[in-house]
Amino acid sequence: MRRLTLCIALVLSLAFASDAAAKKVVAAKVCGPSACAETHDRSTLAAFAEGGPPTDPPAHASTWYLVRVTVEVEDGRRDSFAMAVLPRAGLARGGDGEGGYSWFHLTAASVRRYMALAHQIAPYPAGKLRGTGPPKVRVDEVVLPPREPAASGGGASALPWFGGALALLAGGLALLLWRRRRGMPRARPSEG
Repeated sequence: MRRLTLCIALVLSLAFASDAAAKKVVAAKVCGPSACAETHDRSTLAAFAEGGPPTDPPAHASTWYLVRVTVEVEDGRRDSFAMAVLPRAGLARGGDGEGGYSWFHLTAASVRRYMALAHQIAPYPAGKLRGTGPPKVRVDEVVLPPREPAASGGGASALPWFGGALALLAGGLALLLWRRRRGMPRARPSEG
């Protein structure tokens, strides 16, 4: 997985690199289903380091070539990675189905170089390329927000109870005052 991440980062960094960084691409091989063409020519290899900004996958697949790019990394070591190139759509894709694909635009010069290198090679059919169209969504885990802690005593407000008790007390007091003004005797507790 670390190597894949390094390769994707390298492809994307080369996509925005200057001519000096393009010298690190040392070989490229463009393949179709029945033939391949390889180049070590620096001017042609510059096309493999040019690119535009990242983009979404194409809505529909297009014919494509499998391209293996070899780069010289630190201390003279070489590393290679594969990518799908859709020159007619002006797109390239790095990555894999497991770790995800990264799509980016090709420059017009890159498209011309890819087509010149692959001019005698039949491309792979559009239907053989995976990872086109809208991304497939897969839910790995559902995380719910934390629950609010329950208030002690059922969580209901005591205000209605206090209001009701106050109203009952006021009603009782009003009745008592009304009886006294009218001169009514107070009810006496029955003796039993």
